[in-house]
Amino acid sequence: MSQRLIIILQSIVLFVFGSIFIWFYIDGRIEKYLTSVGSFQMQALLAGLFLCIISAFLLLTSSKKVSCSHDHDHDHDHDHDHDHDHDHDHSEITVGGMVLTSMIVLVPVIISALYTPDAYSKNWVQNNSSGWDKGVIGETPEAFNLKKENDKQSIKIEGESDGSKSKSVADAAGWGPYTIDDLKQQVDQNKEGEFLMDVISIFYTGGDEEVQGVVKGLPVETMGQVMPETMHNSEGKRIRIFRLMMNCCIADARPVSIPVEFSEDVPSYKEMGWYKIHGVMDYEKWDEFTIPVLKAQKMVPTEEPPESAFGQRQ
Repeated sequence: MSQRLIIILQSIVLFVFGSIFIWFYIDGRIEKYLTSVGSFQMQALLAGLFLCIISAFLLLTSSKKVSCSHDHDHDHDHDHDHDHDHDHDHSEITVGGMVLTSMIVLVPVIISALYTPDAYSKNWVQNNSSGWDKGVIGETPEAFNLKKENDKQSIKIEGESDGSKSKSVADAAGWGPYTIDDLKQQVDQNKEGEFLMDVISIFYTGGDEEVQGVVKGLPVETMGQVMPETMHNSEGKRIRIFRLMMNCCIADARPVSIPVEFSEDVPSYKEMGWYKIHGVMDYEKWDEFTIPVLKAQKMVPTEEPPESAFGQRQ
């Protein structure tokens, strides 16, 4: 009986692990941790199914009689009884140890799977905010570049025939000055005429003077999580709005942010809460960096966008 109980415990452990893999795949939670759909998701599903199959096999075969390995050939009944008591005590210790081990393994895994927020904590964001006083370093990722080359090829100038060379206002940005018309081709506007720009795209405008010349002074609506501003905030009228940017997976995610300045006192807000902020774009020089600053006019609580916990994909 004790050996069968041990096998059942092993089967339960395998089933729980396999079920968590399958649950994360079906519920889509595993996709939050990666930049794109790929083979890893399918591998996780197959691993979960494989573990559940092994669990079922162990459970079905656990009732079979297991051959006893100790010697029953004793000369004296007293020795036989002594060995039987010893084996009984040993079995109880083995079963107890297996139960304890199973609980140590399963309880943290189940609690983590059920209650993890699938998001980084406030402490993690604070510990990774050391670069918030620096501007753009390196090239702008294509996903957040307002001068996307692939958008400059498709819109023809009015009056051109279908067979003529494809040109557009956006196309002109590749060969000449970047204009407000180029921005309108690539960024939507709300009914108030504000440009719907994400935080990361705004951040990367700090590395392009041509784009800054267009964006500066424009009305903008952006959305993200907010934190207190700890730099260049002597008057206490600033906060930070940030989004997470993921290059490959959660291991390389990092918070990208811009300062938000209010003309009056900062309205009450929840740290790490999600807000839409409406304002006008401006730029400041911090050492050798150009930093975008959103001059806020209104801040409104909003719901967290779907699949955003670990960041926007590059």
